[in-house]
Amino acid sequence: MNITYPIYTEKNNCQDCYKCIKVCPVKAIKFEDYSASITPERCIWCGACVEICPSNAKKVRNDVDTVIRALKNGEKIIVSLAPSYLSEFSDIQSDTLISLFKESGFFGVSETALGAELVALKAKEWFASRDNGVYFSSCCPTTVQLVRKYYPQYSENISPIASPVEAHATFLKQYYPDTKVCFVGPCIAKKTELNYLGNKLDYVLTFREIQELFETLGVDPEFQRPDENDKFIPMKAGIGNLYPSDGGMLKCMMDINNGMPDVKQYVSDNKLSATESEQKNRAFDDTAYDIQSIPNEFLTVSGVENVRAVLEDVDKFDKNKKYFIEILGCSGGCVMGPATIKKASALVKRTQVFDNITASEDNNAYKKLFNTNITADFTNITAFERKSYTQKDIIEILKRVNKVSEDDYLNCGGCGYDNCKAFGTALLDGLAENDMCVSYMRRLARDKTNILLKKMPQGVVIVDENLKIIQANEKFAITLGSEMEELYNIKPGLKGLDITKELSFHKYFSSVLNSCNDILEQDIRDGENFYRLSVFSVQDHQQVCGIIENMHAPEVRKDVVLTRTQDVIKQNMKVVQQIAFLLGENASYTESMLNSIVESHSDINDNDNEPITFDINV
Repeated sequence: MNITYPIYTEKNNCQDCYKCIKVCPVKAIKFEDYSASITPERCIWCGACVEICPSNAKKVRNDVDTVIRALKNGEKIIVSLAPSYLSEFSDIQSDTLISLFKESGFFGVSETALGAELVALKAKEWFASRDNGVYFSSCCPTTVQLVRKYYPQYSENISPIASPVEAHATFLKQYYPDTKVCFVGPCIAKKTELNYLGNKLDYVLTFREIQELFETLGVDPEFQRPDENDKFIPMKAGIGNLYPSDGGMLKCMMDINNGMPDVKQYVSDNKLSATESEQKNRAFDDTAYDIQSIPNEFLTVSGVENVRAVLEDVDKFDKNKKYFIEILGCSGGCVMGPATIKKASALVKRTQVFDNITASEDNNAYKKLFNTNITADFTNITAFERKSYTQKDIIEILKRVNKVSEDDYLNCGGCGYDNCKAFGTALLDGLAENDMCVSYMRRLARDKTNILLKKMPQGVVIVDENLKIIQANEKFAITLGSEMEELYNIKPGLKGLDITKELSFHKYFSSVLNSCNDILEQDIRDGENFYRLSVFSVQDHQQVCGIIENMHAPEVRKDVVLTRTQDVIKQNMKVVQQIAFLLGENASYTESMLNSIVESHSDINDNDNEPITFDINV
């Protein structure tokens, strides 16, 4: 299967639950032919649908085989390891982890945090040169796509700086010519960067995929014996490893000085409080930038819905200030990415990251790193043009699902959309179908049932496990006599009526409810009345249905006589056929025996004479 996009649907597994629609923040799901598939032009690839799908129908494109094939073909591939590895592999020493990659065939392992430190410096420089306004980070591909596709008016507010992995890959290919770069991390959306980064990034594997790769190639951390060469290339990163936690980029931006990260203060400083989520009123180092007179606000927001709320309120920010907002698609930051293996709270993962940050190496490679050009252009991500519909359009389309007035708008969310009007918009966009509406399908089923029950010539009653009527047709009441018919006229359907108090033969319903018998046929005499009753299970031990006919009714009597006459004829024919078979078999045996006797005598006495034969017919 050639899959272009990071997420796809395994249609055979899709179970009509609409959960993916419900959690999708941009409703980029199209329901068609009993399957919910992603519409790429709408999707921001956050991975929420993958995490929520109960039947595992939403799949992440698996690139393990592609990378293994490249390794076996001798490609020199460097791993760009996302900084969230500090929480994902917290129980594995870094040298052991590096040896796992190298034994798998990778040329070496480098920390994406190096690219993050470069991004922090460039973002710091760019923001310092901006006028008052609201500006956004460009590190998260999900939020970049959110802004570009759904809030294109703020596209110019995104910092024109590459993501950490793009910056890292650019640096690695300059430092190690003739190499390729494979990003390994917790993010599904990173796979989209393969589509618009040109030759800067070659492969993307999630943490789940890299675990699969290790298992496929038979490498195990338990048996690894790392040596002095198993270390990060070309040097160890420092405060760039703060990036996977919300607020991490801001911490890195505010403390990176003249292109050199000072990580030592972070190792012993309590400023890495796990409860600190916003950075406000913090200025850059004035020795590097003369911006003391410019008021600055540094904010962080994570989770797509929270980011959308900010984007909706951009015009409410103080226009006499400027703001840099770190926007992350995953609530809690990248440590909570959809392709992580370890399940823990954001707080726990954040502390694991902070506890494992170590000082960076001060060497000449840093000079080359910070001289790398990482300007970026996101114009290849085109805005999604939403169609505009009038209130009249939505009202008219909702009539298809029997919603003819505001009173019919239940806004139950059963279809996956927030309210009925949003569902109507989806119908107009061709993303939804009528039968997704729960109330419409319930009413349709009820109407069909009512018509069917009304047209049936027999009396029909459905009862629950407490032997109370769920529904009955009028013929049922008529069959049982004038008192029941009168009750039916007062209470159509007889819902809630206790049959133990109204029917002398209620034990047959109890028998089917409480036993393994799915069906019971019984002729019943009730005083002067004579009934034929069929009781069968609708839901095991929960609901049963009874079909009852008055045997004294002319049409029933005629039907019974005809049916039973046919049964007698069938039985007689069966007996006749059996007799004929037995007679025929006996005659054949007798004929065979007599002929054999004649033949034996004629052979002995008169070989010249023709043998005498017997022909016995029944």
